[in-house]
Amino acid sequence: RKGIDKVEDETLIKADIATKAVKQIEDLIAKLTADKLGEKKAKRLAETLAGGVWTHDYPITVEKLRELGLPVTIGVPPEVYELMELYPQPSQARPTVEFIPTPHYPPTPTRRAEGRK
Repeated sequence: RKGIDKVEDETLIKADIATKAVKQIEDLIAKLTADKLGEKKAKRLAETLAGGVWTHDYPITVEKLRELGLPVTIGVPPEVYELMELYPQPSQARPTVEFIPTPHYPPTPTRRAEGRK
């Protein structure tokens, strides 16, 4: 690892934000699950879910959630489908949101060696 004196300020800022984000997610998960699981299990679950075991796009299956101690049920009540039918969505072929996670800067031009054209 690099010494902190060799790390860009922007990297340190992003690391600080990431640390805070993980803590916030852990706190939220623990708060949302404490009533059903108890505080100790909820904290362990929060650390597992927010701790970098999986990437953000990894699908956590029903079986895995049950292994983690969550009381998961499957299926959607018919009332939900009835409610959804009241609000039809237009089909679109384009995304509704464009997302670029960090600023993108144009490449820095390189200098040509002297005497070359």
